Amino acid sequence: MASNTSTVETRRGDLRGQVESGLHVFRGVPYAQPPVGDLRWRRPQPLERWDGVRDALEFGPISIQPPRPAAGPFAGIMGHSQERTSEDCLYLNVWTPGLDDARRPVMLWIHGGGLSSGSGSSPAYDGSHLAARGNAVIVTINYRLGSLGFLPDPVLATDGEAEGNFGFHDMVAALEWVRDEIATFGGDPGNVTIFGESAGGIAVGILLASPRAEGLFHRAIIQSGAADRIHSRGSVAEMLPYYYRELGLDHPSADELRRLPAEDILNAQSALAAADPAANPAAGLHGVFNAVIEDELLDAIPIDAVREGRGSGVDLLAGTMRNEFTLLSAMAGLSDLNEERALELLSPLVGGSERAGECYETYRALRIGRGEPTDPLDVYNAVMTDRQYRGSTRRLLDVREGASGGTYAYLVEQQSPMFEGRLGSPHALDVPLIWGTNDLMRDFVGSDPQVDQLSRFMMDVWLNFARTGNPGTQALPGWPQYRSDQPYTMIFGPDVRTTTADREEELALWR
Repeated sequence: MASNTSTVETRRGDLRGQVESGLHVFRGVPYAQPPVGDLRWRRPQPLERWDGVRDALEFGPISIQPPRPAAGPFAGIMGHSQERTSEDCLYLNVWTPGLDDARRPVMLWIHGGGLSSGSGSSPAYDGSHLAARGNAVIVTINYRLGSLGFLPDPVLATDGEAEGNFGFHDMVAALEWVRDEIATFGGDPGNVTIFGESAGGIAVGILLASPRAEGLFHRAIIQSGAADRIHSRGSVAEMLPYYYRELGLDHPSADELRRLPAEDILNAQSALAAADPAANPAAGLHGVFNAVIEDELLDAIPIDAVREGRGSGVDLLAGTMRNEFTLLSAMAGLSDLNEERALELLSPLVGGSERAGECYETYRALRIGRGEPTDPLDVYNAVMTDRQYRGSTRRLLDVREGASGGTYAYLVEQQSPMFEGRLGSPHALDVPLIWGTNDLMRDFVGSDPQVDQLSRFMMDVWLNFARTGNPGTQALPGWPQYRSDQPYTMIFGPDVRTTTADREEELALWR
């Protein structure tokens, strides 16, 4: 066998990986049976053993999803890339410094993309940098997305299993693979950190609260996520007829759904996402493909479960970007926004027009006091950043009071040079910083040496937290834990510092 490959023996069979720059890399490792045919819209089934040596030299297919841009200003941001798609997508990837019994810390990444796009094999998530820098085992995963991952129709309930949450069950199956196999790859199954950004951060919050995932991980990092966003079965039931109308179906059976061409499923989902809300109340239905309460995976709204003590022993690091929503509004084409339109967009999200007006005026007044821009788009972005991200994160941190695990908070205010700096510190800028993949996104992160210095700094924080449960490093000793009465927050940017008071007046609106 060529010297640039290595082989490991797993419980399912032997795997052949690649040796790259001193690391052993295994790509496209299956962790469950392909969820196709009769297994479509079923929980992931145990992988069957194979004979001989299986190559793990190339990334596996990713979940089917809408096409993503190969060019343009947003190409590559938030993990976008061009990859093979298939319903047969339950694969993971491993980067490890050694196939030995060194018991290294394990970090398992859950990618973002609104639970409708993305993959664990995106170039943005190249695990070689973290693995080499921290002597850690890095795992990235694919999971089912969109309607294939999260369609909660009762007709799909089988063998006593509640319907829905299939993509989250995929994540649990990947964690069970780590529990069973990672020691063979030089990792410690007793020291596993899950981390994710955006939808991946939301998934981490859900797993933190899940009785099904209890004991499968020991530390958690939530980047721009939340633990209070799930859907009621009632609201989803109201939307399902619109989805089925796009499919040309009326109250379909499970067999009918499982026989549908995958292309039709994706097209129906995309049609709803692009529909005019005035004509179709289910417009944007892909956003409804999210978690629903079901007894085994999730028995309560996640933040309520955490408040009651779920995940108490898990160390938690959670934070956001300073200007999360600027990127999302730019991607949505909201370059010109007047006050009337801003209030119209905010109203259904914050509890009505009166509440929208209160939030808008409060933010505008506080921004005037700080000498910050108060154009409608600036105010709208600030409100949405806190409503969608910072407020949710602070609520989760607050209810961790009394947890036996450590609780730490951060905020990133590193500026992106994109669009002449108008994005500020946007959503997803932290991804290349903590993965060390800045060279792939220089237009987004910038080329100043300070960027790479901050990246190395943040990588060490993430790695030390995974190793010890404490994010402090030699360069950053004495990071105090977050408390609801003393919300210690580490600020990452050109000026790294700790604060206990950062825009508390705005955040108070979301508590």
